Amino acid sequence: MPAEISPPELARLVDFTERPRVDDWSLRSALVRYAQPEPQRVSDLLDVARRIEWVLGNNGSAIEREGDALWNAVANGGASPDEFLVGVLQAAQQLDELGDVVAAWAVDINQTRPDAEVDRVVALVAHELDALGVPKQEAPPGPRNRG
Repeated sequence: MPAEISPPELARLVDFTERPRVDDWSLRSALVRYAQPEPQRVSDLLDVARRIEWVLGNNGSAIEREGDALWNAVANGGASPDEFLVGVLQAAQQLDELGDVVAAWAVDINQTRPDAEVDRVVALVAHELDALGVPKQEAPPGPRNRG
């Protein structure tokens, strides 16, 4: 059984794509609805999310071991045991906040679509990940051509 991440705020941040938000919509589930007319925007957002998840997955032990110090650095600008990981967590924080916006839209699709906010945050996070040296991830394979 994996160790729990502490503090709880950091654990929620690490689970930014899957944790429940408005009416139990996760970022990933909201993106399914958002993708119907905007598949490229969703693809771009998932690309940066995969890059973050790759780093977080490869640093699970450090996150569990240094959770309080990492969270202090992310939330308060405190001293950090790992500047790279803090930078990635700060990028995740921006996607986490965007997840709230997209989930709220998914609950009420009669609202104005958050296209400009999605474009802004994805571009910003992609730039930050590039500056940190986080490699681009290959997209999972699509459906097989059965024809």
